[in-house]
Amino acid sequence: MKLSFPPVITLACIAGQFILYMMLPLQVNLSLLLGLMLLIASVALIVISFKELQKNDTTYIPDGEPEQLVTTGPFSYSRNPIYLGMFGILVATAFLMQSMSALLIPVLFISIIQNTWIPHEETKLSEKFTDDWEAYSANTKRWLW
Repeated sequence: MKLSFPPVITLACIAGQFILYMMLPLQVNLSLLLGLMLLIASVALIVISFKELQKNDTTYIPDGEPEQLVTTGPFSYSRNPIYLGMFGILVATAFLMQSMSALLIPVLFISIIQNTWIPHEETKLSEKFTDDWEAYSANTKRWLW
């Protein structure tokens, strides 16, 4: 068996983790750290998305009248980066609370937004930017999945 075989590398890394933990046990509550990192990333995603809408002189109001179909910046990865950021904030809050039950709320949020606001907004965009919307929605995922 080769020493560079991925399972062997994985086992060696796990052994390294245990050795480091025994020698220098820098303990941190990973759920709090992860929650804080996700919170910062989610707020940043929302801010960057708002700036992209502003740069393209179009509305950021969910029920507003869009002036342009924005397909750049975060909108090139997700058709709904602001809602994705809101979802991230809810997941981050559950991590910060260290609560498994609080993880149900982001799922509820996705369900509500997916079945109310997104169809409303997508219908509006489809009617106003027919061909561009078809191409954009075919190539860009609604969320990231």
